Amino acid sequence: MASFFGLDLGSSQIKVAQAKKAGQGFKLAHLAVESVVNETEAEAIKKVVKSAGIKLSSEVNLALPESEVYTRIVDIPKLSETELNSAIQFEAEQYVPVSLDEVELFHQILPGNDVESKTMKVLLIAVPKARLSKVTVLLDGAGLIPHNLETELFSLKRVLAEPNRYLLLLLLSHKTTDMMVVYKGEPVLMHSLPGGGLALTRSLVSEMGLSEVQAEQYKHAYGLRPDLLEGKVAGVLAPLMSELVSQIEKTYVYLNEQGFKKAPEQVVLAGGGALLPGLTSFLVGKLNTEVVVADPFKNFVKDETFHQLVPTEANPQWSVAVGLAVKGL
Repeated sequence: MASFFGLDLGSSQIKVAQAKKAGQGFKLAHLAVESVVNETEAEAIKKVVKSAGIKLSSEVNLALPESEVYTRIVDIPKLSETELNSAIQFEAEQYVPVSLDEVELFHQILPGNDVESKTMKVLLIAVPKARLSKVTVLLDGAGLIPHNLETELFSLKRVLAEPNRYLLLLLLSHKTTDMMVVYKGEPVLMHSLPGGGLALTRSLVSEMGLSEVQAEQYKHAYGLRPDLLEGKVAGVLAPLMSELVSQIEKTYVYLNEQGFKKAPEQVVLAGGGALLPGLTSFLVGKLNTEVVVADPFKNFVKDETFHQLVPTEANPQWSVAVGLAVKGL
């Protein structure tokens, strides 16, 4: 079993997952979730790690939301590693909207570059130094050792992308909605949109005069189902979700301009928002595309331990934690 585990620091919940390699797939070793209530984030992390049965001195894979970092896929001439470092600095000056003194730069040459091509695709990531410092302090306070850091969308891609498919991955979180287009297993673009589950809840509070607790209950019970509660909840939420559809359609236009003559063949919904009642059929009707709820455990052995830890079939909210758990296995 790996000495590290995946830690998903959500806005309202903290999730941990640990796995081990099993043939061509994985076996689940530990899994736990904890809401952050009346305690510090470090205390909540300690609590959920202990609940999962993971040692506090373990190394941890952690992901940051797309909204907290600057990412860009750039095409640059094929260069040596030394030349590439200089080129990345130049590209960052064009695309990172803050002073480069305020960020740490990382880059990764993406697989799938054409051998005969004179250019290569490189992923550029700029992480604010202040955010990195907070992460270091947080993990230190929780008694954990940082093992690896990435963005949440790359955690998703690890467990949801498929080698020969053209997909749109949507991460529907509490405060934001992030998207990644993946072609034959590799990212084509990433984008973060303001507004997530919290915006839906606040809309119900405003339009229906509900308390926040009631609004959460109504959202999870009725969602976008027009046949429930006379469609009142769906009527409030549909305009907000139509804005998401509009952003997806703009993404399709951009992809067409980049040479992708067809829209992604499937939309995959991840994150807690993926379980909103009626969302799948709503998006199918608007986009005329196959839409499915993510299954981050599709490559896991379904043994007794798995069924003890994973009580239900639909688990899109575990996508980031599981993607982090299998990183490096």
